Amino acid sequence: MRPRAGAPRRPIGAGTLAVGAGQRAQRPGRPRPSGPDPDVTERWPADSVHVARAVERLRLGSVIAFPTDTLYAVGARARDPVAVARLYHAKQRPTGQPMIWLVSGRDQVEPDALVTDAAADLMRRFWPGPLTIVLTARAHGDGRTIAVRAPDHQVALTLLRSLGEPIASSSANPAGQPPPVDANQVIAAIGDRIDVVLDGGPCHIGKPSTIVDLSGPAPRILRQGAIEASKLIRG
Repeated sequence: MRPRAGAPRRPIGAGTLAVGAGQRAQRPGRPRPSGPDPDVTERWPADSVHVARAVERLRLGSVIAFPTDTLYAVGARARDPVAVARLYHAKQRPTGQPMIWLVSGRDQVEPDALVTDAAADLMRRFWPGPLTIVLTARAHGDGRTIAVRAPDHQVALTLLRSLGEPIASSSANPAGQPPPVDANQVIAAIGDRIDVVLDGGPCHIGKPSTIVDLSGPAPRILRQGAIEASKLIRG
């Protein structure tokens, strides 16, 4: 059937619809099956009730998106390999590219990574905040590293403190695409591959964290982000 003259045409592969808080986002043009629908994402307001529900979903292996001080993150329990595999799928990211571990503070870092004096100093000065620190992992002793950050955002910190363990995370967008600063952008980008979006409004920094590598003999800036590299060095 030919389209009616003047009628707008829906692009092939149109993305997920943006919907209001407490509703579901579903990709258009697909019938909803009777069982669980992998293309439906629950969108919740980031209030105390729904943050507590999100913690329970994380414990069950869900992949969720939530606001941080910098950008919206997508994450899963860092010590749940099945959930982390789903996280890589949501990001469409090669498994050889490690995720950042979000933590509530130094106490969630020390079981898994060696916190040097230099790292402890940066944590005191810049955490919670937009600084990611790469440290040597404890478990293997073969030079593996873990990148850790404590976000300066109440929703993210409440998730981490209530969960009681790190969340493996990345910005809530497909690899190579612009990172999202609000829930609508998250749903449009990866809403068909995650379980829940916590809508906490726009992120107030709106740019990635700075990444400093302290796993080697000398500090290295791996990414210039929200904190200028010069501020990391004591004069």
